[in-house]
Amino acid sequence: MIDPDMNDQFDLHRRLGARPRNDGCTEFCVWAPTAERVRVCVVGGLDYLMVSDSLGYHSVIAEGIGPGDRYWIQVDDHPPRPDPTSRFQPEGVHGPSEIVGRDFLWTDHDWQGVDRQDWIIYELHIGSWTAEGTMLAAIERLDELVELGVTAVELMPLADAAGRWNWGYDGVNLFAPNRNYGVPDDVRRFVDAAHGKGLAVFLDVVYNHFGPEGNYLAQVGPYLSEQHRTIWGAAPNFDGPQHAEGLRNFILANALYWLDEFHFDGLRVDAIHCMVDTRSPHIVEDLSRVVVGWSKHRKRNVSLIAESNVHDTQMIRSLEQGGIGFDAEWCDDFLHSVFAVVRPGERLCEREYLPGTDLSQTLHFGYVYEGSLFQKRGRQQLCERSDTSQLIYSIQTHDFVGNHPLGQRLHQVACLDTQRACAALLLMTPAIPMLFMGEEFATAHSFPFFVDFGDAHLRESVVRGRRAEYPQHDWDTGVLPIDAAAFQNSKIGKREAGDQLMWQWYRSLIAIRKQWKKSGLICDANVSVQCDLDVGLYRLDYAMGGQSATIVARLVPESTRKIESVPIEIRGNLILDSREGMTESHMILPNHAKVFADDSARS
Repeated sequence: MIDPDMNDQFDLHRRLGARPRNDGCTEFCVWAPTAERVRVCVVGGLDYLMVSDSLGYHSVIAEGIGPGDRYWIQVDDHPPRPDPTSRFQPEGVHGPSEIVGRDFLWTDHDWQGVDRQDWIIYELHIGSWTAEGTMLAAIERLDELVELGVTAVELMPLADAAGRWNWGYDGVNLFAPNRNYGVPDDVRRFVDAAHGKGLAVFLDVVYNHFGPEGNYLAQVGPYLSEQHRTIWGAAPNFDGPQHAEGLRNFILANALYWLDEFHFDGLRVDAIHCMVDTRSPHIVEDLSRVVVGWSKHRKRNVSLIAESNVHDTQMIRSLEQGGIGFDAEWCDDFLHSVFAVVRPGERLCEREYLPGTDLSQTLHFGYVYEGSLFQKRGRQQLCERSDTSQLIYSIQTHDFVGNHPLGQRLHQVACLDTQRACAALLLMTPAIPMLFMGEEFATAHSFPFFVDFGDAHLRESVVRGRRAEYPQHDWDTGVLPIDAAAFQNSKIGKREAGDQLMWQWYRSLIAIRKQWKKSGLICDANVSVQCDLDVGLYRLDYAMGGQSATIVARLVPESTRKIESVPIEIRGNLILDSREGMTESHMILPNHAKVFADDSARS
């Protein structure tokens, strides 16, 4: 029996699934509380009847099998299916599970992580970041991030999903790293290598729904809710009248699994506001308590990041202060407010953003929209600045780019100068900046939404669903998400093939940010904001003792661009100019950014 007290909960992820032992046996454990009979069916071998306990966990020890052997789980009279806690699906989500050894020679024993105040996050999709699309190939690009100045990598979801490629949000084998990226130890090699280069690694996890293809959980047990559904698929059974505790423990075990067995530095929890749970405490609070408790127990400094999309004060308030206890949250208000300025009238999310005024409010006060797990999200009129040190800002993300019908990036829907100006604002705010892969060199490659479902009905549903979700766009000219070209076109290519001036601009901005952060200059307490919406000027002034710095960016709609530039009079010594090194004709384009500091700010 698995005692559900806190210490045993920390170890549940180790017990679930197939655990090879040193004596040549493998121990299996599956949660199937409503099943009468559960068998382990070894491919090419014997079947083993499992024994259940009072909590619905079925277990058995099988002799003579170990790592590399494949097996099925058969529940009652259902067909054999993959293990719900499979560690690897080499033949895909419909195939047998493989027993995986859990020993790995780590070299990151002295790794201390990266403090949140030093985070500069780089979001990437493993399949698109390199030509090979594997974890091992990704290791070869880590030096690029170090040279750029990035301090943390955020991987889009790794849980195995149907097909040869997927964004990752259709995962059905939550414990199995996607076989298209390599074997599980390749994930460990990537994290270990990143730590060796001083990079933290966060993993995007999806607990608000399960993918639609290869989802056999309902045949194993009450994993799915009978009361709730999501727009993406079946909802987890977080609050059912029976068995909800087992499913909650399943999700909590998965979170600790990635942190413990793969040494991830934290988890970014997808669409946290879509995790439907009517119980108290909410599953999100349980997740925070377990991760915080495990972190203290293991003496590991791990972080939780919420994709709440809008500001949620309770989410990032500590548990001791009555909050949920997450360390940071995505706040898309900055991204969409910027987009509303440069492309007024266009929307890439369900919320409406007003040109100019919403960006002004975000820069002045931190955000525009507010909500929580329990309160409806809505627009806020603020009068004092909030602490933005836990908010993650960006000017591009996988959603922002992928929600465009052509998967176009910011410099493609606007221009290079616009992106440079936006990047200056992003990297010089007190909030945590996040880049999306390829942004730093303005890759010419798009990033459209892509899936590779085998089920014809699902494929057609994806096409219809994308059109219905964003009806304001013309989807007739883009590549369909079910076409192979959608994935192949998403590969960002080599840095050398991109815009080198853009890359230099990003690297310089990051270097200056680090310098000013180290001196204590960049923070909410030291910033003042001025905006001239008539001419599209946005200015940040920092002052602390004898140090001062000024960032000015001019953003104007692409449809109203003029040749004349607006003069800006600022005292101080010029450190960087986004137009430096360009031709005279480019230097007079109106979208630009400047970064200034006085002599005392240089250290």
